[in-house]
Amino acid sequence: MAAVMGMQGGLLNDPRWLAAGAGGLVSAIAVMWAVRGLPVGFAAFWLAPFPIFAAGLSSGPAAALGALAVAAALLWFLANIYGLLIYLAVFGVPAVAMVVVAFRAGALDAGRSLAFLGVWPAAMVLLAAFLAAGEPGGLEGVLRRTTEATLSRIGMSASEIAQTDIVRVKAAAIAFWFTLALAINGAWAQGFLAKRGWSLAPSPAWTEARMPIWYAAMPLIAAGGWLLAPAGADTVPLSVLLVTLLPVFLAGLAAVHRLSRGRPGRPVLLTGFYLGLILLSLPAMAAVTGFGIYDQWGRRNAPPGGKT
Repeated sequence: MAAVMGMQGGLLNDPRWLAAGAGGLVSAIAVMWAVRGLPVGFAAFWLAPFPIFAAGLSSGPAAALGALAVAAALLWFLANIYGLLIYLAVFGVPAVAMVVVAFRAGALDAGRSLAFLGVWPAAMVLLAAFLAAGEPGGLEGVLRRTTEATLSRIGMSASEIAQTDIVRVKAAAIAFWFTLALAINGAWAQGFLAKRGWSLAPSPAWTEARMPIWYAAMPLIAAGGWLLAPAGADTVPLSVLLVTLLPVFLAGLAAVHRLSRGRPGRPVLLTGFYLGLILLSLPAMAAVTGFGIYDQWGRRNAPPGGKT
């Protein structure tokens, strides 16, 4: 009996297990808050990965995995299997994986995390296409029907051409927002912990992030798949291409911030840059993405991190 009590006391005094338990509990509460339709539930859902990141970044990858296990167990009993699977796919598993890939020799490698933000959503788009293969029209058919239902529900209509355009990028758009939520929650969690001295490793400079050299092949392979796709059946290849370009786009933004550092009127320059990004939209995003490719792998004086 004394041995059991001692083991329990040891677990309760271990900060890793305390972080895992607290992180999993708060993450599950955030999801259930949204599922039950409680006030600000929409915001709570998007903050669900924050506690998983906080547990891992303060106490290590094992704590992040423990937090995920606690959250999954609670959601298994309180929600349904579909809600649990969605949580695991869009927030739970990728949050833990980002913590695992980020830690490198006791430090946080922002470049590896950035690359993961392209690999995971691409894998999820391909998985969704596989699971929807038995549906009429496959994933594209599912997206088309949900788009039509959504437009009908809000009393709007769109031409066939407009609906086709929406469907072609819908999977990528969904993946984009979930991926952006992961990036923001991870960065916020690290900043929150570092400010209080609770982070396990110092915060990396995101403007200096160097993605591994192998990631340069990802958009190229995705572009090849899109170009080889039959006309009118390129929804999945196009979505994969767009999500693999997301980390490169973020790298382009980081490069702009880095190059503008120390320049006179920097806030005005950055404000004008982001206004142009919003107003010019696709052309500006394409230009930033191209600059991100050059900055990561084209510069001769690129730091070693981008060449390994």
